[in-house]
Amino acid sequence: MFPHWLLSLETGEPFRHCIHCRLPLDEIDATWLVNKEYRRGECIREYAICQRCREDAATVIPTSCLRAVREFLETEIDWRARAEELQQDASIEGHLARCIRCHTPREALDGFSLSAQFDSHGRLMRGPLPLILCNDCSAHLRERLSPATLEAWQRFLAVHFAGPDHDENPPAPGLPGGWP
Repeated sequence: MFPHWLLSLETGEPFRHCIHCRLPLDEIDATWLVNKEYRRGECIREYAICQRCREDAATVIPTSCLRAVREFLETEIDWRARAEELQQDASIEGHLARCIRCHTPREALDGFSLSAQFDSHGRLMRGPLPLILCNDCSAHLRERLSPATLEAWQRFLAVHFAGPDHDENPPAPGLPGGWP
């Protein structure tokens, strides 16, 4: 059974199409990512994006911003502690029990982003992902990004999600917890 965290809230089923190219994920010979955003216990945005579209979208991100994201991942997250924690509980719930950076329990968070990666056959890939990043930690990452990168992220949201102007503080683009 597919964990409820990784199902589309809209359909109640696994994600079927890439949000960008609209191709069926089960026909793409590549990995794909699911991103979901929660606020006050409610999923407010969700999507799947294939590896090719993620790579295409990343071409608008300056190298300095990619470096900033990599630095954040290397310096702000204790991967050794994460691995030890997951040895105790390798379940999906264990992966998503707390923020990857500040370790605040999911139930205590006002909002967070969830990211999970799937192989080309739709099987969940385990490793650094799946994970959650709380809104406060996402804001910490966002501070490291250029205005041009944040503007590109806002354009991505505007193209793919209808509705009024988006949050002034959406999760930061780039893994973990956002585009691409």
